[in-house]
Amino acid sequence: MVIIIDGAIQPFIPLKEYQAQHALPEAFAVNLFAPKDFTGLGRIDQAGAEMNMMRAAVLAAVPERLPVNQWISFIPRLTAVFTSQLYAINHVIGLRGVEIEFAAGGFSDVCHAFTYAALRASAPTQPMPDFQQVYREWLAGTTTFAPAGTYDHAGESWNISVIYDAYGRIGLRVERAAGVDYVRDAALACPAHGYMRVLLEEVTTKLAQAAGE
Repeated sequence: MVIIIDGAIQPFIPLKEYQAQHALPEAFAVNLFAPKDFTGLGRIDQAGAEMNMMRAAVLAAVPERLPVNQWISFIPRLTAVFTSQLYAINHVIGLRGVEIEFAAGGFSDVCHAFTYAALRASAPTQPMPDFQQVYREWLAGTTTFAPAGTYDHAGESWNISVIYDAYGRIGLRVERAAGVDYVRDAALACPAHGYMRVLLEEVTTKLAQAAGE
């Protein structure tokens, strides 16, 4: 598992593995440094049917034929479908308006990133861009760090920062005397991250098909 930091690929060590390597207690986790208040947060665990309906509606909005040079003007319309569908099922999920708009912004950003990559690769000899690479680069661009204090362990005082991306808390940056470690702990990340990645991959696949690729 890796994470991209400032364009460089770094090992992203799973939390349990890191705890075992350094004889750390189970409490050493993102929740220790940046606990999450779940009061009033939306839930998707009871919205499976509604989210499947939303997925179907978004995919149905992609036409059978759409040249790459028309994607730029189409993406706002597709994003509007995504947004309206999310509002339509929100009585089950319970998101705040700002959270829906944030999700719509992320949807639009990824679609635009894929579009720009496709335009750059529009020469006859160039294949369509790889969605996973485009998505990883987009997600890396949303990565930030929030200093969270120090943690004393094994005679050292470690500097800890919480790592965030578009889906929230995803891990810890641990600065020790021996160097810097990146620790994966997405227990408090947005639970819809998997759904969004799959939906966006399906959307971009259908766009590529619509372009005749």
